[in-house]
Amino acid sequence: MMTGHGNHENGHKVWIYFLSLLLCAALLFLVGLGKRDLWPPDEPRVAGIAAGMGISGDMVVPRLNGEPFLEKPPLYFWAASGAFNLLGENTFAARIPAALAAICVIALVFFLARSMGFSSFTAIVSGFILATSAGYWALGRSCVVDMMLCLFTTCAMVCFFHTSRTLSRKALWYLGFILSLSCAVMTKGLVGIAIPLSALTVWLLLEKNFSLRAWGLLSLSPALCLVPAAIWIWFLYNNLGWDAVYEVFWTNNFGRFTGSHHHHIQPFYYYITRFPQKLFPWVLFLPFSLVYHLREMLEQESEKHFLFFLSWLVVPFILLSISGAKRGLYLLPLYPAAALLVGTAVGRALEKGETSTKLFSIPSVILLGSIILASLGFCGMCIYLEQPFFVCLLVSFPGLCLGVWAYRQLTRKDLLRFFMILAAALVALFLTFDIGIAPLSNQKNSYGPLFKYFEKFRSDGARMSLFKPSERLRGAAVFYLKRTVPVIREGEELKDFLCSEKKAVAISRKTNLKNFNALDIMNTFIVRNKTIVFVRDNHVD
Repeated sequence: MMTGHGNHENGHKVWIYFLSLLLCAALLFLVGLGKRDLWPPDEPRVAGIAAGMGISGDMVVPRLNGEPFLEKPPLYFWAASGAFNLLGENTFAARIPAALAAICVIALVFFLARSMGFSSFTAIVSGFILATSAGYWALGRSCVVDMMLCLFTTCAMVCFFHTSRTLSRKALWYLGFILSLSCAVMTKGLVGIAIPLSALTVWLLLEKNFSLRAWGLLSLSPALCLVPAAIWIWFLYNNLGWDAVYEVFWTNNFGRFTGSHHHHIQPFYYYITRFPQKLFPWVLFLPFSLVYHLREMLEQESEKHFLFFLSWLVVPFILLSISGAKRGLYLLPLYPAAALLVGTAVGRALEKGETSTKLFSIPSVILLGSIILASLGFCGMCIYLEQPFFVCLLVSFPGLCLGVWAYRQLTRKDLLRFFMILAAALVALFLTFDIGIAPLSNQKNSYGPLFKYFEKFRSDGARMSLFKPSERLRGAAVFYLKRTVPVIREGEELKDFLCSEKKAVAISRKTNLKNFNALDIMNTFIVRNKTIVFVRDNHVD
């Protein structure tokens, strides 16, 4: 049931709000997207696999430096490979699928809030909160598959909500639900259906919705949505055989969940500490939002959207906590639910003037203080990195000015204008960091300088190999050199390679070369506190 007065707003006004939100999202996720190099742990690997698809022409088997990489289905790699064909192999093209997915999720959050009966103002607040949550923003500007997973799980939740509530065009909404689940599976495996189906099952139970239609549609969806994945696995079987199918289906789904895969194993409470960090700064308003929604639900029994948000957030959170493998970015599909939970409460409170409680005012002050401190911190970082004075001023001035302006509105108790200024300050801070601050750390966080150094020798006909490389180093090699690079895994093989000709060089972690004495270190690079060296045989003149 649609509730609230938001549905009766003028259509022109709704479009203005929606387009304003899209413009803000475009600024946050597209401006300066290629300014920073690809940083470990995920970006070099994902970009390298996508670049490898263009090199090999094999769209069935994802390959990392020529070797099959079956941890993820190929949908993101297809998208990034297509972006490379259109835009060239660069960091902007590598990240554009994730950035566009992030913008689409924000649009879906606005649409869902409006369709639930919230006003356009509340809908835009919800979308903005999602866009400026630290974890969501960072991953939306990164070459990672999880943002595309977030898009399709969010789309599935939106489509099923309309399937259960809309009186007309149910078939189209259900088709959208199945297609969304299919794409989620083709992005990251069975977690793509586990997250929305677990949340929707609990939501239907909490709403006491026992209609055969709703449960029948939910029950049929797993079989229908797995059809595209089954087709891909069939082609994979024809290329690599049964072992590849076992790795894709069992090892990288059930093995990770049970912990038998031994990748990213963390204790069950891991996400309790990670979630507040990733949702910062808006996690400060989570207590206010829970209290606000509970009060609204008790006063108006028709307001059931709180249960939808809560099921979407809590049930997958528990499921991910039970899983053996854990990483902070696995929480990404839950951010839209958190943004709606917080955004709908904050938006309504601002509209109604219900912002006098300490649960609202204290987080507002902390948020303002965080913005001012971050601006000063940017200035300090530039001074530490010995940047010119005008750069220090440029990175700190917007946030400080907007912070002072917001403080004036706060003292006047004009919280609506206060939040509007804070929104502008957050956009300025995020863009300042990724465009002005982060690139200054490329030398320490990127493999780009390492492979640019090799280009000097490549032009002279030098041969290169990688000795016991990590996945991220192999991916970076393909992305930056635009070709696969031979890999050496045994010490004797390395000696034979370096002695084979005068211009043979190898790249390796320094710790892998402890037992080699007859090697000349040509250059040393430190990437994420790991020392990587260029070596050659020391008998070379």
